[in-house]
Amino acid sequence: MGNLTADDKIAIAELIARFAHCSDYADWAALEKLYVPEIETELDGLAISYQGIPAQIAHAQESAAQTAGKNRHYNFNLYIEERAGAVVAQYCFLNVNAGAKALTAQMVTSGRMSDTVVKTADGWKIARRFVRFDQSFELDF
Repeated sequence: MGNLTADDKIAIAELIARFAHCSDYADWAALEKLYVPEIETELDGLAISYQGIPAQIAHAQESAAQTAGKNRHYNFNLYIEERAGAVVAQYCFLNVNAGAKALTAQMVTSGRMSDTVVKTADGWKIARRFVRFDQSFELDF
C-alpha cells in the first residue's frame, strides 16, 4: 500500500465511527455499505465467526433485539498502521447496554479490535475484523 495520507486516516477513523453509529442506531442499510462483500469477523476465544455482510447485519440486529435497541459501541485509542501490505485500524472498545433509565447502563464487555480496511472505488471499507475481548464469556448468536 504505502504512504497513507492524512485524508486516508481521517476517512478510516470515520469508517470506524460510522460502524458504531449505524450498528447502535439500527441503520442497517448504511451499515451494509461499510463492508466489502467478503467481510469476516473473528472473535478471539469463541468458536463462532461472521462471514459476509448478511451475517454482520444479522449479528447487529440480534444485539439490538437483546438490548431493546440500547446496544452501544464506544471506540477509542485508535491508531492506523500499514502492516505487511495491509492497512489495519487498531482500537479499544467498550460495549455498553445503555439501559432505559438513567443510572441503569451496564458495561457488557471491553477489548481491542483490529480491522483490516481496504480502499475501494466507494471509499474505505472493512474487510476483516478481529475482536479480542478482555473478559471470557459465551456467545450464542
